[in-house]
Parts: sequence; C-alpha cells; structure tokens
Amino acid sequence: MNSESHRVGLVGALLMRDGLVLLGLRAGFKRLAPNRWDMLGGHVEPGETPEQALRREIEEEAGVRIDVCAPLAEVERDGIRLRIYRVDAWRGEPQACGDEHRCLHWFEPAQAAARPDLSDPWMRELLLKLA
Repeated sequence: MNSESHRVGLVGALLMRDGLVLLGLRAGFKRLAPNRWDMLGGHVEPGETPEQALRREIEEEAGVRIDVCAPLAEVERDGIRLRIYRVDAWRGEPQACGDEHRCLHWFEPAQAAARPDLSDPWMRELLLKLA
C-alpha cells in the first residue's frame, strides 16, 4: 500500500459532557447518511492537519472552539481514513450551525448506540466504549 492510502481524509468528534455524548441529526438533503444521527466533523482540507480540520469543522458545525481533544479511534473504509477524537473541553455552547445538521442532541452513549438511525453501524461499538 502506498502512503496515500493511509492519509487521514475525514475527522470526527465526540463531544463529551457529564457522561453524555453530542450527536447531530444530519440534514435530509445530505448525500451521505441523510436524516441519520452522526458525530460532528468532516473533510481534512489540503494543507490542514487532522487536528486543524477538527477545530475548523466543530466551529463551523456547532459554533464552539475546542480546548481539549484526544485521538479516540481510526476507521478506514474505501481507502479513506477517519480519525475520531474525544473532545472534553470547549468554549461556547454547542448549537447546530450551517446546514450540516438539523439539530444537535446529548445522549447517554448506550442510548445513542441503541438508535436504529445511526449513520453507520460501526459507531455502536465506539459509543458503547464511552458508556
């Protein structure tokens, strides 16, 4: 495999507060996972590190500035690597910004894992690890 196949193309964040995890309900017109609950995040732009992309995406989607984050997991699918971060500290109160999500909601991790409308089944295992 070449190094390009290991490139981080997407970043995702699981914001945690008081044992709860924040997920966003994706807008119905989105090509990927419309009307599904998903973590916040998006594409790493050319010239960005994954951490820079994470900070930009979370500010764009939830209106908050990340103070503390740590790598949580990596998933590779179809040659694209998704790096997932746990975010435990930020400035501001998360709210749905832009057109990515219809709304944001705090869930107990096990409650979120049990939802039939998660964006992807692999998220269940990750959410259960947070419980």
